[in-house]
Amino acid sequence: MANTIINPTIFSKEVIANRDIKNVFYNYTNSDYTWELRKAWDTVTVQTLPTLSFAAWTAWTAIASTDFTITSENLVIDQVQQLRVTLKDIEMTQSNLALESKVAERFAEWEARLFDASVRDQILVTQVADIPAWNKIDSWAPATITKTNVFEKIEWLKVALAEQNVTDNLVLFVAPVIASQLRQSWILDASDLWLEVRKKWYMWMISWVKVVETNALTASKEMIMMADWAVNMVVQLNKYDVRQADDWFYENLLAEVIFGLKIFGENAKAIAIQYVA
Repeated sequence: MANTIINPTIFSKEVIANRDIKNVFYNYTNSDYTWELRKAWDTVTVQTLPTLSFAAWTAWTAIASTDFTITSENLVIDQVQQLRVTLKDIEMTQSNLALESKVAERFAEWEARLFDASVRDQILVTQVADIPAWNKIDSWAPATITKTNVFEKIEWLKVALAEQNVTDNLVLFVAPVIASQLRQSWILDASDLWLEVRKKWYMWMISWVKVVETNALTASKEMIMMADWAVNMVVQLNKYDVRQADDWFYENLLAEVIFGLKIFGENAKAIAIQYVA
C-alpha cells in the first residue's frame, strides 16, 4: 500500500490535531525494575514475606513453631511491538510537512495508546482472575450508573480496598460517561466547589480518592480504583531509528517497544473493579 502525501497548490502548514487516547493508566504504574532488565525475556523475581499470627498461650506447653515461608513471583519481559513506515525521498521533497518528525509524533502517540491499553487489559482481562472476588463489585450483574448512585458505587470500591488494608494513594479511573454522572450528582451540590467544578471541570478528590477521566474505558465503562503502583510495568526497550535504503531513494522509519507487566499477588488486593452495564 502506498503512502498518501497531499500536495495541493495552497496547503496550510497547520495540521489538525488527532483526537487520540491520552496516556493515563501508565502514569500510575510502578516502573522500578526498568533499569534492571536489558533484553526481551529477561526476568525479575520479587519476594513476598509471610503474614505471621500469634497463637494463644497454653499453660506449661512449648510454644509451637511457625515456618517463615518467603514466596516469589516473576515479571517477564515478554511483549514485543514493532512498527515501520517507509517514506520515499520524493514524498518528503514534495510535502510541505517535516514528514520524519510528523511520523515520530505518531509513533509516540501509538506508544502512549499501547501502554494505556496494556495496563487496562492487564487489570480487566489478563489478571482479572487474580483480583479478589470481593474486589469485583457487581461482576455477575453489572450496574447501571446514574447521578443518584455513582457516589455510593465509588464508596463501595473504597470499602473493598479498605477491607484489604489498602487506604493510601488511591486513584479512580472512570469513563467520560461515568465522569458526567459524577459531575451531575448530588455530591457536588453539597460541596462549596460545585459551581467551579461544573464550570471548569478539573481533576478532583472524592472520598480521599483522586479521580481521573480516561477515554480508554469508553467501550467497557468499568470503574477501576487502585493504589498507585499496584501494576508493575517495565518498558525494556523503546527505540526509534531511521534506516536509509541501499538500493533506492527511501527511508524506513522503525520503532520497537519491548515490555512486560505483572500484578504481583499482594498488589492484586489493591485493585477494585465496579462492573457497569
